[in-house]
Amino acid sequence: MLPVKVTVGTRGWRERLKQTFLVTFPALLLCLALDFVGGGVLGKNFEMIVTSYPLLLIILPGLNDLRGNVFGAMASRMTTALHLGKIRGVLDKEVTTNVSIAIGSSKIPLIILWIAGTIKLGFPDSAFVVLLIVIASALVVGLLLGYSTAIITVFSYRWGADPDMIAAPLITSVADVITIPSLVYLVFFYESNETAFYAFTALMIALLVLLILRSKYGREHIKAFKEIGGVLTGLAILEIFSGSMLESYSDFISQVIILSVMYPSILDSVGNFASIAAATTSTRLNLSGESALKDREFYFDISALLLLTPIIGFLTNYIAVHVTNLIGYHATLIWPFILGYPFLVAANIAIGVIIALISFRFNIDPDNVGVPTVTTVADITGTLFVVLLAKMMVGA
Repeated sequence: MLPVKVTVGTRGWRERLKQTFLVTFPALLLCLALDFVGGGVLGKNFEMIVTSYPLLLIILPGLNDLRGNVFGAMASRMTTALHLGKIRGVLDKEVTTNVSIAIGSSKIPLIILWIAGTIKLGFPDSAFVVLLIVIASALVVGLLLGYSTAIITVFSYRWGADPDMIAAPLITSVADVITIPSLVYLVFFYESNETAFYAFTALMIALLVLLILRSKYGREHIKAFKEIGGVLTGLAILEIFSGSMLESYSDFISQVIILSVMYPSILDSVGNFASIAAATTSTRLNLSGESALKDREFYFDISALLLLTPIIGFLTNYIAVHVTNLIGYHATLIWPFILGYPFLVAANIAIGVIIALISFRFNIDPDNVGVPTVTTVADITGTLFVVLLAKMMVGA
């Protein structure tokens, strides 16, 4: 692609700061609120999952991240396509094709995560049931997220906001809201009516086939599918580390239940910051080449993001205290988390910028690599952070 000199966003530190606090901050705040829907469900059912479906704990970080990866990358691609005039509406054939690519590219990584989990746990009796639950959840959530991504990206672009600053974080948080409750309630669905559960899973597979038949694949779509599928497969292998840590240290985390409530929010918010950095870097690279990263506006964007980290960190802990009390457990502020969170985010933001730049230099579309990679890294660093906090708080 030939570099095209296009100005992305607003000029000036004050105006960039204003957009960050008036547009990005509300989006991140909404994400935080949405994350605690999943966090509350996870915290309330954490002991049940540990006892009856431990395989889900190994798959959960990868599955959660996989959905954010797939549809965060889709949002990044659609932002570039909107700037280039390739997409005009949510019902465009291009949107349908991107949704089918997003859902299809996640299947091999899901199988890898399931196989790794079953091997680690010695092929538990619930392994096959968990596989069906994960497949059913992936299809339901995939359809919802695919068109949610299109709506958020297209309408934010039409309203004059930068979709890179809104779409990726919102869609990863919507993924978190849907993912954990969908897994838990599909478990309840299976336990209450096995026949209806099997029929529902078959229906979801049929809908995916219909979506594929209605898509129109071109050379660029096949390239995107290969890039995303390859990247996600590699990242799924890395996610095994996060899932294994979560399952191995689940006893510690269950003793500090607020950490299980905060867990989705920590991973998602860190991934959100990093994905914003990766997405805005990717768009600038695709539109204007590496020279765009020398523009002071780019540094304004990153600096403004960093200013939000102490606020989001404190609110994450503060809201978690009330959610934890609401589900019947006692909790207080965790100052090591509040003080350490900004440094965790800053490191992941730097990784997001570097990954987008490296992929661009190797002629790989950073739209397909940046967001998936940084959210996976955020899962690993975030899980490690939670485990360290848990061990410190129980005195292990």
